Amino acid sequence: MSSDWDEVKRLAADFQRAQLSSTLQRLSERNCIEIVKKLIESKLIEVIFTTDGKEYLTPARLLKEIRDELYVHGGRINLVDLAQIIGVDFNHVEEKASEFLKSERNTCMVLGQFITKDYLDHLAEEVNEKLHQSGEITVAEISKIYDLPGDFLERNLHARLGTIIQGQVDSSDSRTFFTDSYVAQNTAKIKGALSALTRPIALSSLINHFKFPDKLFYHVANDLIKLGLLAASISGGKSERAIFIPDIYAVSQKEWINTFYVQNNYLEYDAVARLGIADPKTYLKKMLKDEELTFLSSCCAGKDILSQIEATIEEAVRSSAWVDILPVLPSVFTPEDCPGIIAAVTKSITKQGVVIHVYNDSIVVSNDLVETCEKSFEPLMEAKAKEAIVKTPHLFNVQQPTRNPTVKKETPKGKQDKKEDKKKKSTSGGKSGGGTQGRETKTKNVKKKYFTGKEVDNEDVEEESVAKAFNLELEFLSVDEFQNHLIKNECLKDGADDLVAVLIDELYKPVTKRYQEVAKALYDSTVASAGSNRRKQHSEYQEKFSTLLGHIVMFEKAIKLFSSDVGSQLCKHLQKTLCSDLTSAIVQYLAQEHGLSSNPNSETSLTPEQRQKMIDKFPKEIQPSLSKLHSSLNTKTLEDFHSSIDVALGAGICDMIVRRPDKKKERLILANHRQSLLSQLTEATDPALCLHLASLLIFQSHTHTMLHASGKFVPHIIGYLQKQLSTEIYQLLATYQESVIKKLTPSENEEEKRANESFLIETMPKIKETATTYKKASTSESEN
Repeated sequence: MSSDWDEVKRLAADFQRAQLSSTLQRLSERNCIEIVKKLIESKLIEVIFTTDGKEYLTPARLLKEIRDELYVHGGRINLVDLAQIIGVDFNHVEEKASEFLKSERNTCMVLGQFITKDYLDHLAEEVNEKLHQSGEITVAEISKIYDLPGDFLERNLHARLGTIIQGQVDSSDSRTFFTDSYVAQNTAKIKGALSALTRPIALSSLINHFKFPDKLFYHVANDLIKLGLLAASISGGKSERAIFIPDIYAVSQKEWINTFYVQNNYLEYDAVARLGIADPKTYLKKMLKDEELTFLSSCCAGKDILSQIEATIEEAVRSSAWVDILPVLPSVFTPEDCPGIIAAVTKSITKQGVVIHVYNDSIVVSNDLVETCEKSFEPLMEAKAKEAIVKTPHLFNVQQPTRNPTVKKETPKGKQDKKEDKKKKSTSGGKSGGGTQGRETKTKNVKKKYFTGKEVDNEDVEEESVAKAFNLELEFLSVDEFQNHLIKNECLKDGADDLVAVLIDELYKPVTKRYQEVAKALYDSTVASAGSNRRKQHSEYQEKFSTLLGHIVMFEKAIKLFSSDVGSQLCKHLQKTLCSDLTSAIVQYLAQEHGLSSNPNSETSLTPEQRQKMIDKFPKEIQPSLSKLHSSLNTKTLEDFHSSIDVALGAGICDMIVRRPDKKKERLILANHRQSLLSQLTEATDPALCLHLASLLIFQSHTHTMLHASGKFVPHIIGYLQKQLSTEIYQLLATYQESVIKKLTPSENEEEKRANESFLIETMPKIKETATTYKKASTSESEN
């Protein structure tokens, strides 16, 4: 034990010597920086550099510094100021902000500032003091003073209402606070001021006179009225035009208005305004909401007046006459009120498809009278036109200026190409159409007023000038003659000067133009030559042949979708119908051309025997081609028919150019055929016909080809569509087909027959709807 104690003393002495001795080796500042840097790189320590680079802070120290500074600054400090005070980069403070907020539950971040609960409590105490000093304070005022968002302040002030803040919130504005004494004081003032009123007064003038607070006034006044402490009402809401109306005055107003309305069935706005009502129209809408009133520009009219005017107009329309409604109305009604009354009473008339005309805002004229006046000139037109053709033939026989055919104006190549493109577009237009709709278009020359710096087609200008000269010189009647003729109408004899003047303005130009058209047509028909009629007939037949051949080609595509036996039957049906019609039309056309037909406009279908007899009468050079065409109608396919029809329509026989339809023409034919089927289906009432048309429509919608088939092919069509249609649609068609067959089959069971008839009638709308709305895409969707 003694040896151990001696060892302890020796070590103590060595330790004391080590403490008293001076250090032989010391670390420089640079060595310390390098050591710290090495420790940071090795991630053994985590420090934050200050902005001057002379000090280090640990993250925990930074959080402590933030907490201390926030306390020193009274619970509110900006992050930018905090970074400058601590002396670190703003990014470090921003990074630690979320961590700090997690640890400090009573602290929040608002607009880049830390704000504590203690600060908000202190703010609420200050707001409470200001509130009791003035009696009223708003969040907007507090936001200006403390530079904080209104929503944040509103939320925190409401949370402290009733504890730190002693007051109440305005019921109409959650951002306005009042003290209880302030509300009670102003309520007493408002109640006293309003109780003393015996006539209407604008609330804005009352507020300005007594200096009542706007936000509190309307709320208190409405509460007093609801509680029955004030016998009055407020019209106009909270606007500047709001009016306080005591009940004693309102009762007398309502009595006067009701009495006047019951006696006269109308109310004038000026008369109502003289009672002290600022907005008469709104007041009457509210007061007489149960009455059927029509509000006009100067007054409102009841249903009795409107019924009287409606009866007057209906009588005028029924008797093909006219009526001026202004003299029928009471004297307070102005001409500006008439259009509103006419629009209100003629709704039921116009819904029935009756057309009426309104002139001078108050004159209602039946369409029959206008048409009668216009048609009354037609008997004079032909006689006047014949007289003009005899007396002034130079107005009709206008020759175009001759041109030297050898002189040709050079046109730049670019402009020439544009002209050719325009020409192509115009020739490809018309009934075949240039767009997807195939809509028939019409073109007309447009007059060019300014020619400076532009090339102008002299021919167009000359044609236009000739037409203008013709229209100006060929007069039908003078204005006085026109008026005298109008006055002869029985309905216009009784002092209808205003109406006659209006009708002259409306009818003079159209009637004159119609007369010029009649005169020109009469002249053209007089001088038309047989050659022009022949060319027209040739063009009409060419169009007819082209249409028939196009339909045959389109129908042939659908036939190829069926099996050989069904396809041969459909082909035979097509040959007996459309192909036979086209062949008969060609034979009839050639019979007219060769003078073998006495009736050039005959459209009678020929039997095969009649057709062959007529072919035998043709010249021998065209007989073989026509006989071959006639024989091709009895073959199993349409190949011989197509080859024969090309020869028959070509040069040497019909001399026509008939082309097969292109894709654009095919789309147009398909659309027209579908529209034709839809219209027939809409009008169809026979179940068998309805099923037939529906099958054709669904087939076309599914295959995008059109089919020419009679009713006996309906089972084949439905059978072909079985795999493509949804089960529901197929079952509907199949069931309906069975019922149609039952109807056509004789049966002695009358009850079953009636039930089947009832099923067909009830299901017919569904069949029509299915066929009309069917789309191929719907089938694929249902299968999926």
